[in-house]
Amino acid sequence: MQGADTEAVQGMRDRKKARTRDSIRSVALDLFEEQGYERTTVNQICRVVDIAHRTFFRYYPVKEALLFDGDFGQALVEAFAAAPAELPLWAALDHAMTSTGGRLEEPAEHAERRRRLRRDLIQVRSSVHDYAVVAIDGFAERAAAVAAERLGVDPAVDLRPIAFGALLRGLVQSHFLSAAETRTVADWGKAYRDVLDTAG
Repeated sequence: MQGADTEAVQGMRDRKKARTRDSIRSVALDLFEEQGYERTTVNQICRVVDIAHRTFFRYYPVKEALLFDGDFGQALVEAFAAAPAELPLWAALDHAMTSTGGRLEEPAEHAERRRRLRRDLIQVRSSVHDYAVVAIDGFAERAAAVAAERLGVDPAVDLRPIAFGALLRGLVQSHFLSAAETRTVADWGKAYRDVLDTAG
């Protein structure tokens, strides 16, 4: 009985955290749309949500993180890891792209608003652009680690996992930074594969 009570309390805490996280993001997006991203401060967001400064940073490490999914690329990395073991790396990536729809972020209530707001900001050398680069680098590093596991190699000796991660980094940077998300990640994946197939 005590275990069930503990689980119930934990469930309530998790739901409260999720509500707080969503409330912060919702208010922030409203303010970004009303007065612009650059003019909106963390202090303003905290004042409207009625939370302490430290509470904001418990959920979002920086203001830029409000425009990105907290687990950027994680669903795709996990699907890549779960692809049938006999598949070579690029076929495993194709499998992951198909099973996730090539999404780098989970479908969410605010996903389209986030994309719309960050699209213009990413096209200029802004803090949002720089945050996107960091998020993409983290995604590529996680994918490279999975590639090493799939190949059963040490990336310090065998360069293939790192090379694979570099290809993914370029692919996602093309999607986010060059094309402003006007094409899907799967489209870019196919284009990269076509180039590799015809490289001779």
